[in-house]
Amino acid sequence: MTTISLEYEAEFRHCEYAKVNSSVATVVVALILGGQLRDLGFDGGRPGFLHFGDKISDGDVYDYIVVGAGAAGSAVAARLALAGRHVLLIEAGGDPHLLTKIPSAAITLTASSLDWYYDTIPNNKSCLSSVGKRCHFSRGRCLGGSTSINYMMYTRGNRQDYDFNLTGWTWKDIEPYFLRYERLVSLKHLPKSSAPYHNTSGVVSIDYFGDSNNPWHKRLIDSLESLNFPYNPDVNAQSQIGVSRILGFTHRGERMSTANTYLEMKSVKRKLRIAKNTQCTGVIIDENNVARGVTVQRGNKTLRLYAKHEVVLSAGSIGTAQLLMLSGVGPKDHLKEFGIPVKSDLSVGDDMSDHVLPLLFIKVDYDQRPFSDFAVLGSKILEILQWIMTRSGPMSSNGLTDITAFVNTNCYNYTLRRLVNDRPECELPTAQFIYAYLNKGVGSIAPNLINLGLSKDKDILQQVLSENSKSASILISSVVLQPKSRGWVRLASSDPLKPPAISPNYLDDERDVDEMVRGIKIIEHMVDTPLFKKYNASIHRMKISGCPGVDEDGYWPCYARHLTLSVQHAVGTAALGRVVDERLRVKGIKNLRVGDASVLPYVPRGNTAAAIIAIGERLSDFLIQDHGLE
Repeated sequence: MTTISLEYEAEFRHCEYAKVNSSVATVVVALILGGQLRDLGFDGGRPGFLHFGDKISDGDVYDYIVVGAGAAGSAVAARLALAGRHVLLIEAGGDPHLLTKIPSAAITLTASSLDWYYDTIPNNKSCLSSVGKRCHFSRGRCLGGSTSINYMMYTRGNRQDYDFNLTGWTWKDIEPYFLRYERLVSLKHLPKSSAPYHNTSGVVSIDYFGDSNNPWHKRLIDSLESLNFPYNPDVNAQSQIGVSRILGFTHRGERMSTANTYLEMKSVKRKLRIAKNTQCTGVIIDENNVARGVTVQRGNKTLRLYAKHEVVLSAGSIGTAQLLMLSGVGPKDHLKEFGIPVKSDLSVGDDMSDHVLPLLFIKVDYDQRPFSDFAVLGSKILEILQWIMTRSGPMSSNGLTDITAFVNTNCYNYTLRRLVNDRPECELPTAQFIYAYLNKGVGSIAPNLINLGLSKDKDILQQVLSENSKSASILISSVVLQPKSRGWVRLASSDPLKPPAISPNYLDDERDVDEMVRGIKIIEHMVDTPLFKKYNASIHRMKISGCPGVDEDGYWPCYARHLTLSVQHAVGTAALGRVVDERLRVKGIKNLRVGDASVLPYVPRGNTAAAIIAIGERLSDFLIQDHGLE
């Protein structure tokens, strides 16, 4: 094998990828064509990536048991370990593999072995062009959880998003926990006015993504500025509104997940035990409604593990809701259907909200020259090699996704084609524009990448692939930041190893479609700016069965209902005030707490990872204070 670096030569030798062929070319092609990995047998990571001892035995006792090693679970487990407690962290998945380190490889992780990739129940109002009219939920199934597979965007949301009308839950209460974990590397590149809003000494490195070398970065910013969108250098400071190049969970060209930050701290490793590839199947709750421990499945063994102090569920909005209901905490009538004794009659699984978007394709960089598989593969190999050797170049970026814009669509003048922030409500965004870039011809060399990423029916996929053979595309989405529609999670079986029933119920409320259409109209205006026209850009108006013609009234609402995608930010299934109290204790059950996205009553106006890590930090304080560990 060609020598590339001592560190990564060793990793490649242990990687399953290297079993097929030891040549660097084969390895790097496999890496970049992540959608093809399953076909080549390249799926999964080598054991021991984080070198934790994870031997557990039936009847083991710990001070605390934390279920789920994602954004919040890793944070709370690490903080308890730092406080000197004997902590077991349980994770259904294993180690994140090498692809998770490469920011540009995020697109390849959807539907991989690191993704729960939940199926959902159709509502016949959204995702109508998806296979089976079903939306999909991606959730990380490995150490780091979704922070190991997401797009790494660091946005906190709006300060008003954290006023839950509950004692101790306002922005002033939660802000210190964002600051506690933040290690902002790039403060010098922000305005001086940003300093009070950031910290440079936390656990998790926050930085700008690498340079993708894509000229559309600047063009996107310039085009929105021509519509009077202000350039906002810091969406986590005084205002969210405007177009920005945002910070991410990345540093020195690599992803910063909670696995390689919290869990890799030397002082944490000495105290924390992690049980990987171990699925929690329920909470042990005694006759006095006290949580005593958990049951887990590991291989073909069922184990009972006990906690002296408390059990913490951090399995996410889907996993936590399922575990609570399996353990007798949830809607009484629903639990009785499955013969589960009711421990606490709570509205677990209700009122789930999630960011949702319509996916638009903007045809750009049209080129009549025939596409060359060899040329594209060669360029990608060089980009991968550049990343391996220097952690720089396009592979150190997340493409165009670090450009984003926040806007209140009610404060945009559609006649004048200008954003007008002329009243206080305009500082509360209703939409977020996010972008991605699809290289010309990528569908020819990696059809599975597009197929799995979109999960659309054959007619839509064929239209996408046909256009992709002729031109590149910018994928633009107008995310509904404050959705009115609500979904739910329920048990589909009393078997804990079977997935739950999930109904995201997107676009059930017509107001969400109206918000999407307002965002699409702004995108139309953006594509109509001289800068976009200079490059012959145009919106790909797909022909969709059951929708009006592309130039007719009603096309865009129908389009939105067909080309619907989840942003994977579901919250609310064990919400503050309804299921847990102000200290995240499950109502009616002693020694059981929840710390993850499920406790947020509604989804904040931003990417949720930042908020969920803060929830984990705060929960660790509650536990330390309540058990006299300070």
